[in-house]
Amino acid sequence: MKNLDSKTFFSRAARIEAFAIFGFFGVLLTVSIAFQGFETVIEFSRDHESWELDEILTALMIMPLALAIYTIRRLFELREQFRRRIAAEKEASALAFHDPLTGLPNRRKAYQVIEAATQDADTRHFALALIDLDRFKSVNDQYGHLAGDEVLLAATENLRSRVREGDLVARLGGDEFVVMLDDFASSEALVGRVEDIVSAFAKPIELPSVDSAVTVGASVGVTLVDRSGIEIDQIITQADAAMYRAKASPGQSFCFFEPGMDRAVTERARTERELREAIAADAIEPFFQPLVELSTGRILGYEALARWRQQDGAVKDPDEFIPIAEECGLIGDLYFGLLAKAAREAREWDQGTILSINLSPLQFSDPWLVGRTLKVLNHAGLSPARLEVEITESALVSELETARAVIANFKRQGIKVSLDDFGTGYSSLRHLSELHFDKLKIDRSFISNIDTNLDSQTIVQAVTSMAHHLGLQVIVEGVETEASAQSVRDFGCDVGQGFLYGRPAPGHAAKQENSDSEPSESKVERVA
Repeated sequence: MKNLDSKTFFSRAARIEAFAIFGFFGVLLTVSIAFQGFETVIEFSRDHESWELDEILTALMIMPLALAIYTIRRLFELREQFRRRIAAEKEASALAFHDPLTGLPNRRKAYQVIEAATQDADTRHFALALIDLDRFKSVNDQYGHLAGDEVLLAATENLRSRVREGDLVARLGGDEFVVMLDDFASSEALVGRVEDIVSAFAKPIELPSVDSAVTVGASVGVTLVDRSGIEIDQIITQADAAMYRAKASPGQSFCFFEPGMDRAVTERARTERELREAIAADAIEPFFQPLVELSTGRILGYEALARWRQQDGAVKDPDEFIPIAEECGLIGDLYFGLLAKAAREAREWDQGTILSINLSPLQFSDPWLVGRTLKVLNHAGLSPARLEVEITESALVSELETARAVIANFKRQGIKVSLDDFGTGYSSLRHLSELHFDKLKIDRSFISNIDTNLDSQTIVQAVTSMAHHLGLQVIVEGVETEASAQSVRDFGCDVGQGFLYGRPAPGHAAKQENSDSEPSESKVERVA
């Protein structure tokens, strides 16, 4: 009963029943007149007085009234049942086309609206904005799914407040939303609308369930639809490609689609799929690079660096897949798998040789991070005192209190903690004084030309002096020449890392390569 309400239904049913009743009445009337029905009944009743037909006929005359009352009652019951059925169908339709949490149209409904809009795209251009919340997963992991729901509801209200009444705002799933914009007279006006959407996520979102507030931010990808006939999947793919470009560009909250971006998204999707398979198959392997004591040339330990070996034998560097692992929630599995392999390798080294490994800032939201790390070390037979985890400055900026708790927990277990890439982020002297690091690693950008660049020399010397006063050892990475090594030694740096001492290599091959490439001037003494 498509597009059928109760009023229409009963009007049609009433007409059919009326025609049937009047038709049957007409037939009976014709037969009665033809055969003088009344006189025949009277005569028959007189001849059979003992049958009391007159009383029976009297009862039959009263019965239609009772039947009429019964019929009216059943009609009202039927009308109520039909009304409930219509309400249930409307509710089912609403559930099928709307998100139950936010009340927004869901992906199915959004696709219908967008597809209809493409039919008039030749004369009525529109833009589609795909919005992805930046730190939603961290909120979910740290505060729970109830807090995550509060973020989604707040995001819904933020988006609704930035569009006109009746404009499409839909939730595609997870933390992805889509907004259709067609109320702009120029490209500048469209940019203004998009900036307005981005600004909606700049303010903190209150989380009543945990009595806290978070700022999640959003990355927005926009594609302009100016012709009909475009497949809706193509439109979504273009907006998705622009969104990922915005997410991958530091300091850029939105991006417009440009030709070629969709190919990049396709390639990224393929890489993500293959990375999932590689992590599941434990195919990410550690390469090791030595950490050398600058004053003696003695190798103190090795840093484990993730490498992804392809089927053709090629090896992908971490810059090519670590960001994807972080975005897809795979970084935890990657870290623990890499740590397990590296710890088994380190177990065979000389006692006291340190294993260093990097942590992603996203892992700080894992409440079991330290516990699972200890479990991996115990299973591999490696003492926690031989592990050193490196965290970047960005982890301190986003969740300082969480970082403080994680660092303290690591140190309680005897695991050392280093601050990585110092000088490239936003950490302050307050962070160094409040968070009890063991070591500070100066970024390679200050070391590459330190033997000739006076500014780099001043910075490295000042940072080293400050770190020593705070009780921290100083590691310098990117040492590639003996001149650079001499400079950082003169400035009092403690540990060096770089191609001068060895390139990253798998397992025991790392020690062999380091031995073969050892510069005679440094007289590196090996303990591993």
